[in-house]
Amino acid sequence: MIKKLTQIAAAMMLVSTAANANEQTVYQFPEVQSASVSQLQTLEKDSVEYWQHVSGKELKRGVPVFVNQADNFIRIAPKARFDSGEVFKPHGLQLDKLSVRDTNFKQLPMQAIAAREQMQNAGFSDGSVGLKLGQINGRAMLKTSQALNDNDTYLVHVIEKGSRNALHAKSQFKLKQHQQRLAMQLSMGQKRFKDNDVQLTLLAPDGEQLDVGYENGEAVFTYPLETIGAAKGYYELEANVKTKINGQIVKRSIKMPFVHSSQTITMDNAKIAYLGNNQYQAQVPVQVTDYGRYAIRATLTGKGTKGQRVKLATVEVAKQIDNQDQFMMPFSVTKAAKAPFELMDIELTDQTRMLKFAQGQ
Repeated sequence: MIKKLTQIAAAMMLVSTAANANEQTVYQFPEVQSASVSQLQTLEKDSVEYWQHVSGKELKRGVPVFVNQADNFIRIAPKARFDSGEVFKPHGLQLDKLSVRDTNFKQLPMQAIAAREQMQNAGFSDGSVGLKLGQINGRAMLKTSQALNDNDTYLVHVIEKGSRNALHAKSQFKLKQHQQRLAMQLSMGQKRFKDNDVQLTLLAPDGEQLDVGYENGEAVFTYPLETIGAAKGYYELEANVKTKINGQIVKRSIKMPFVHSSQTITMDNAKIAYLGNNQYQAQVPVQVTDYGRYAIRATLTGKGTKGQRVKLATVEVAKQIDNQDQFMMPFSVTKAAKAPFELMDIELTDQTRMLKFAQGQ
């Protein structure tokens, strides 16, 4: 009977331990951790390519392409479209049905780079084909004699590797909640763009296309953004520019991701207690705006023999939080130190929405 009661008690302890583990996950790093690297605030990228979506009707009629150097590559790919809940996949393209003509309808020499089978072997499994223009005059008309459906959609992707006319973009990566302007500087060498040279497209993490304009180096959103954090992916700004360089038209596209951020968790002053035997516990009250899983990482510090602040141990704790709650942070210390004990290098994380916040920033 005693043995059976002991087994029941042990089982109850295991259940209780599991419940506590589910309530809060604790990890102490083997060594004291440095303060986290400052978060990315701006993003810079260059582009020597552009892309556009065209219909089957446009491709049969002729689509202008802009190429300015001998090292060029044009990829044309069918893109699936959705209509009334159904998916429609366009016809694959036949390379021998494509041709390129100048503005006077004279056929230009072109080199077939890869048919669908070769493109698939190279990793393009979307039914695309590739070609290269043999004569460069800045503008040409790409067309097909293939019987395509008028409403089908195709991607035309032009790449000019190593081009001197690279589009440079520098944009704000972290946008605070309720802001409707995001800094986005676009340039090509010494050339700066007018507002009407730039067409922007804004895609939400769920794929919805939102209204956006370009004004004096900023993307301006018609309505406030809704999705907070990056759990479903980033927002994405796509910029398309067309300008003249040395008398030739140059076209470029670039995509710039950014995260829409809000301070979803805040903390009050921590209370630190000594538990004996070099064990400490910090009680950190927090408040969150939305239910989710949150974490705190912090380093316990004390005073050294000469009065200097000494870092003792780094602990990370995570748990589900609904509204107001507290983290209980246990520290096991091997170094000797004196009061007052404080937390430093505090980092709060909204794990549900993939957001980090350095305390005091």
